[in-house]
Amino acid sequence: MSINSTRRRFLQGTAVAGGVGALAACGGQQTGEQQASKAAEENSKKAEEQAALPSTAWERADYDAVQEGGSLRIAVSQLPDNWNYNQADGLLADLSTIRSPMGAGAELVLDESGAPKVNPDYVVSAEVTSESPQIVTVKFNPEAKWEDGTAITIADLISEWKAKSGADPAFLVGSTVGYDQVKEIRQTDDEFTGEIEYTTPYADWITLIHPDVPSAVTATPEAFNTGYVSQQTPSKGPFSVQSIDATGGVVTMGRNPNWWGRAPKLETIIYSVVSQTQAPASFANGELDVLDIANGDVLSQAKTRSDDSIQTTNGLTWTHLTINTQGAGGALGDVKVREAIARAVNREAVGQAVVGPLEAPIQLVNNYIFMPGQDGYEDSFEANGSAVTYDKAAAEKILDDAGWALNGDVREKDGTKLEMAITIPADTKSNSDRASQVMNDLNAIGFKVSLNTVPSDAYFDENVGPKNFDMVTFSWVGTAFPQSSGINIFYPVASQQNYTNLDQDALLKEHAEKMATELDPEERMKASNEFSKIVASGFHVLPFYATPNIVGVKQGLVNYGASQFESADWTQVGYTA
Repeated sequence: MSINSTRRRFLQGTAVAGGVGALAACGGQQTGEQQASKAAEENSKKAEEQAALPSTAWERADYDAVQEGGSLRIAVSQLPDNWNYNQADGLLADLSTIRSPMGAGAELVLDESGAPKVNPDYVVSAEVTSESPQIVTVKFNPEAKWEDGTAITIADLISEWKAKSGADPAFLVGSTVGYDQVKEIRQTDDEFTGEIEYTTPYADWITLIHPDVPSAVTATPEAFNTGYVSQQTPSKGPFSVQSIDATGGVVTMGRNPNWWGRAPKLETIIYSVVSQTQAPASFANGELDVLDIANGDVLSQAKTRSDDSIQTTNGLTWTHLTINTQGAGGALGDVKVREAIARAVNREAVGQAVVGPLEAPIQLVNNYIFMPGQDGYEDSFEANGSAVTYDKAAAEKILDDAGWALNGDVREKDGTKLEMAITIPADTKSNSDRASQVMNDLNAIGFKVSLNTVPSDAYFDENVGPKNFDMVTFSWVGTAFPQSSGINIFYPVASQQNYTNLDQDALLKEHAEKMATELDPEERMKASNEFSKIVASGFHVLPFYATPNIVGVKQGLVNYGASQFESADWTQVGYTA
């Protein structure tokens, strides 16, 4: 399910994994006692409003109506530490954004509802030709080429599978989901035709039908892990990187001379590293053509531009409080402490502080696989008989019953105090607002919580990734494939995306396997919700709210902007008069 906190977004799952703390928010903290009733009343109304939001809000125009030429200027939070998105250090939402015009994921076209179909520019056909064992037969477009002009072949897919299967731990992959179920990929009629045979059925097989990178990138652990730290992986799309200014933080793209499809309308795409605090002014001054709007202040600034267009859709980003169960001197290892946190934090107030100023509805999230409004969504906490409603008295009783007694103004048990910190990235207002609300709520029941502010560029690399924190708050970005993409955040405990240190592997294993293998949609959905209920019982990731996509664009920009699912066709993105 994730979009912005400081930079690293873990797009949940197979396709992408990335999270960043959602950059959003304005407004100070509100006392839970004063806000709970009002927020609850508003939530019902805003949930109805959210249901009415579109899935795609960009202005549409036919290809022939788009002007030839022009440049599109987009801000990113940072350049990648590794350009290989398949490698653990490459799981950066900004990298996903940058690589989109380069054809990353373009073999599938998602419509407004999120339904996928194959893109004939890349794949002629892909179908399940056997169910026992599951075999998928694919035929690539023989005209498709990598940036250097070499053909995209089945050999590239074979090499990628071997690197990402998890069989060789020397390949430091971000996710093995799906690839670890592949028994064999073999070439059949020619170099463009092949079969993918699975050891166990894989329901989201359509996500693994085309290589992301050529075999040179995946041939050896050395190439895979470090070969693309400072240079881009080859393009397979209508645009390719012309230059990377690492010092200035600018990536310039131009038309890919070896692109075989219809010619793109834009001449250049420029990605510039712009801080969250500077991006609104850059957009308002006409220095950027697109602006992700994550808080009320940014929205207000965006509206000062004379030729702006504000677009709002339903989103896939959900924010949360992630708890390191080995943090705070062991106090956070007590599930009753974590349950008390879940009951003490006024999630409505957190959402109001961050989303309210966006003039958009607040939608709380109570499921770890599906987003509100997605088919299959149910309240996992309520299904466990422990609805996570704000209740300060209930939280205090949980701690009292568990032996965490007040000693002065801080609760203590067996010499361990409830003293801990929420680590936040500098210059990220929404993250700070969420953390401050949590801090105030917890300190009101006998915790001693402080905020630990770290440099934005060190937030994930030095704190979240190595699990050097007590608590953090950022966001996960969902996908159109929520089951296969949502598992790695919670299972296994050793997953690169699992930051909690809570081992629920024995409880989750059966359901995780069924989520990955079950071809019956209803049974798969049932397993997904059982998985989510088990995660909920651990109280180690407290979900907050779903954030709508709000994007400011320069008037005249068409076929690009705010979208929940729909893929942008980069040959058709551009400007009208």
